[in-house]
Amino acid sequence: MAKKVFRKLIQIGRVVFINNGRYKGRLAAIVDIIDGSRGLIDGPCTRVPRQALRFADMYLTNYVLKINRGQREKLLRQAWNEAEITKQFAKSRWSQNLKKGKLRDQMTDYCKYKVGRAKQSRNKIVRNLFNQMKKSSLKTQRKALLKKRLATKKPKQKVAAEKK
Repeated sequence: MAKKVFRKLIQIGRVVFINNGRYKGRLAAIVDIIDGSRGLIDGPCTRVPRQALRFADMYLTNYVLKINRGQREKLLRQAWNEAEITKQFAKSRWSQNLKKGKLRDQMTDYCKYKVGRAKQSRNKIVRNLFNQMKKSSLKTQRKALLKKRLATKKPKQKVAAEKK
């Protein structure tokens, strides 16, 4: 069987993240596909009204709801709550990165400078500890190798006695 190239397909029930327009940053579900470039979306739990939206204005997520084509808002909300889409997305790395981005946008130049200096000092501590561990590891390896060499060498007196 051939390997799947695409993991996220435009399909009915696919949860999308809106990246452009009035409802930017909200989740919605594809309820119907209008044509090759637009779909009908609805976000009952994220206050996105049912509307046509271009696929270029949304990102596909990994979440898929089990709904029928043109599903009513009440049943869509029920499927959304059963699947706990909002909670799952809040736990995802994608959501965490969005939160980090918002924090970075709110930071002043001085705050960014302080964060950079803190990272430098943290990295210096980590680098020093790593080098200490590496150094002690090399010392123990050298000692073990030296012991092994000494154990394999035979004393000269025994070698002379064995020849006779």
